[in-house]
Amino acid sequence: MSALNPAFHPILEPLAWARTPSAGCSRSRAGCGHAEVNVTSVPRDAQLGPSVEEAARDWNSFRAAFPTTERFTYLDTARKGLVPVWVEAAMRSWMADVYDNAGFKAFSMEETETARAEIASTFGAPTQCVALIKNTSEGMNIIAQGLGIQPGENVVISANEHENNTFPWRYLGGKGIDVRILPADENAMIPLDAYARAIDRKTRVVSVAWVSYGAGIRSNISEIAGLARQHSALTVVDGIQATGILNQRVDTLGADAVICGGHKTLLSLAGAGFIYMREDLIGDIAPSYAAKFSFTSLDRTVPDLRLAPDARRFEYGNPNFLGIWAQCNSARIIRKVGLDRIEQRVRTLSDRLIAGLDTLGIRVRTPRPWEQRAGIISMDFRRRAGEVVERLEQQRIIVSERDKFVRASLYACNNEADIDTLLNAAEWLKGN
Repeated sequence: MSALNPAFHPILEPLAWARTPSAGCSRSRAGCGHAEVNVTSVPRDAQLGPSVEEAARDWNSFRAAFPTTERFTYLDTARKGLVPVWVEAAMRSWMADVYDNAGFKAFSMEETETARAEIASTFGAPTQCVALIKNTSEGMNIIAQGLGIQPGENVVISANEHENNTFPWRYLGGKGIDVRILPADENAMIPLDAYARAIDRKTRVVSVAWVSYGAGIRSNISEIAGLARQHSALTVVDGIQATGILNQRVDTLGADAVICGGHKTLLSLAGAGFIYMREDLIGDIAPSYAAKFSFTSLDRTVPDLRLAPDARRFEYGNPNFLGIWAQCNSARIIRKVGLDRIEQRVRTLSDRLIAGLDTLGIRVRTPRPWEQRAGIISMDFRRRAGEVVERLEQQRIIVSERDKFVRASLYACNNEADIDTLLNAAEWLKGN
């Protein structure tokens, strides 16, 4: 059967379930005092909850696929995305295949190729340019260790980068490679001219977040990439805070590589991500690890051992079959709901939050124009951010502390009531 036959791996609807408080349970999350959640065993073919078709038409139905939203005002997608019931359905179907069919499809490389095609289609890249990897840090290390950067050459990053776009490059500093870290200005921005001054003929890589994890600033990737190309340097993008929200193909950013984990707005599981790499760059990156799926032949006795000419060369050993199965299903769901609709929904909700914070006199650190941000809003309460996060959590409002400020991060499963709940709590905190 063809690996691209959609009938072979249909979108999986949520299975029936029941979640009930445990009797007498007093376990709490930071003092919230809520009961534990139990999941009852259900028939594998039972269905309940919103269909994907319903969710694609109506945001209330979409939200209903995220049960956590019934218990928390969850505004922390930039840390970990909520898992919808469709992922539970996919996981159960994977296990059902293991139980009933000895894993004929669950452990099928044909299914892995189906997933590669679905992910490439949803997020915008040629299939042969997509490798299925664990997470952002693995993708960064594939390039950092495989490009052959030499002592005396340099890499340019910024102070706004996440640890997983910092440590892989800083590690090279101990090998005589100059790692240039650009400081942010008073508005947490990295001016374009700072990149222009830092990039020179010895620069091999400029690595930058599409959207920064702290202040939520969207980088102008095309302009940064243009500066890098003037010196034959590569532009590598950490895409995890933008992919799945912004309606732009990853192969149109102007970057040489875009890397993304699956556990935030890809609606998948930790340990299932992808890397897009420009096709004519793939052959220049030597994998640090290789196994049978990295090569053109599975024959271990072949005299002429050749790496795969496409992005599969960066995959080795057995893949994360369960994570990839779930990611395949989620990619189809995102495509059916529509990245254009998801982006507009996040924009509408974030506009509402910014306007409310302005009314309360709480400083917003994130830029106002949509073209300079995405789903993250950084707030300055002018008090210890950790205390604010803890007090909000006591009201079941989940946000994060990042860079000593309060960070809320939104997704399409949020609604106006979530925003208003946070604003009401923020107003109360100002006086208490």
